[in-house]
Amino acid sequence: MTRMKVALAVLLLLPLPALAGNLTVGTGSSLDLGTGSLALGCADLDVLGTMSAGTAGFTQGRDVTITPTGVMNGNSATLQLSGDWDNLGSFAAGTSSVQITDGCGLLSGTVNGNTSFNNLSLSSSSGKQVTFTAGSTQGVAGSFVVAGALGNQLKIRSTVGGTKAFVNVQGSSSASCVDVEDNSALLGINIPMDSCSIKGPNSPGWLLTPAIPLLPPLAGALLLGALLMAARRRLATS
Repeated sequence: MTRMKVALAVLLLLPLPALAGNLTVGTGSSLDLGTGSLALGCADLDVLGTMSAGTAGFTQGRDVTITPTGVMNGNSATLQLSGDWDNLGSFAAGTSSVQITDGCGLLSGTVNGNTSFNNLSLSSSSGKQVTFTAGSTQGVAGSFVVAGALGNQLKIRSTVGGTKAFVNVQGSSSASCVDVEDNSALLGINIPMDSCSIKGPNSPGWLLTPAIPLLPPLAGALLLGALLMAARRRLATS
């Protein structure tokens, strides 16, 4: 795909499909999506120059790589990918949202490098595994949302078993149907996990909320009656 084709799509403000393979913003080059959007069609995105995601951003990304010479400005866009997020350069989050989702036939993705995100979400209904580089720290200033599915928990792991990666959430967080190991949230706020989730070893700051069993109607009525009787006895003896 030529740079001219990309520029034309941006000018027309139409989504631009990319052929599976890779789209490269070369060293010394720049790409500003403005109010346009980019449909990557499961192509990789390699940023060696400067890319500004504008207000819409891109969808259907496979692997996204910001090289040591690369700069990506998130602006207010949504950046959606299904594979690896490799940040070896500079990412200015702005008010953007990065979404790692199912797609492109991938059941796993790796978050490499240290990134300061605004909003970050990880979601899967297929039991996807998202692996964080051991020892790395991902900062989230806004919302951090992790969501799997019942029986297909989204797995969070470290690249080195037994060695933690770190998540520093300063805004809000939630985790549903997640299976987490070797990841610490102690640098920021705790991350509440629902009863569908699995808290594995070496995962401080991820707090599992146990399910509260519901009493059957008769047992509930008997318990309420017993409590009322006990309250009456206390009043009678006071």
